[in-house]
Amino acid sequence: MLNLEGVPDFHRRLDEVRTFVNDHSVHKIDKAFRANQGRPASFLAGILAHAKGMAAKPIHMECSTRTGAMGQILKALGYDTRVIAIFNSRTNLRSYSFLEVMNPHTKRWETQDADYDIYWRNKSSGERVSLADSAQFVDKIEPCGRNECGWGHASREGIKANKLIDYLDIVSITAKGKALRFSLYTSRAELNRTYRKRRKQGVFCEVEAKRCKHGFYDIMKYSTYEPGSSR
Repeated sequence: MLNLEGVPDFHRRLDEVRTFVNDHSVHKIDKAFRANQGRPASFLAGILAHAKGMAAKPIHMECSTRTGAMGQILKALGYDTRVIAIFNSRTNLRSYSFLEVMNPHTKRWETQDADYDIYWRNKSSGERVSLADSAQFVDKIEPCGRNECGWGHASREGIKANKLIDYLDIVSITAKGKALRFSLYTSRAELNRTYRKRRKQGVFCEVEAKRCKHGFYDIMKYSTYEPGSSR
């Protein structure tokens, strides 16, 4: 369906996968979405059914399921990926998730977001970047859609990228098949605030212990490549 055999350029291949997932699904959390929740194969089947014209309407998805679908496709293509979740520390840890892909040429992570239908770049150089690496400096980066770049960008569903600024307080990284999980915090994070999650109450690493399994670090001091390694 993607016909990527004739597309050698790495970035164009990623963009084709991202837009494919976005075009053949719709951001909607309802009864139809919940019927497939926890069954990633069902979401992939729904995307394919719409792409082939077998389903009149696109399957209902959201950030985590679109991320998972894109990750499965890229895994099949041989790319290394990791899942990023970002948290608004001024709320009860409202979160958002997206995918990052290792560029095999530069050996650097790059963000791909199938829900907002964007990637991210450095404003001055134009180079694609990892939002997890760049979360501290929102003034130096910008999202890019299919036809334009800038914080004012909105997806075809009307989702505005500037909403993500409020979530760039804490960055959770899950890689290597969930074997590696650690989190980083920016200077905007309210680290002493307490939260509630089901029966848990406490600071971030108490209510999100699995996301701090391999550490909780200052993003200005530590890399996103291995927990605890210096920038």
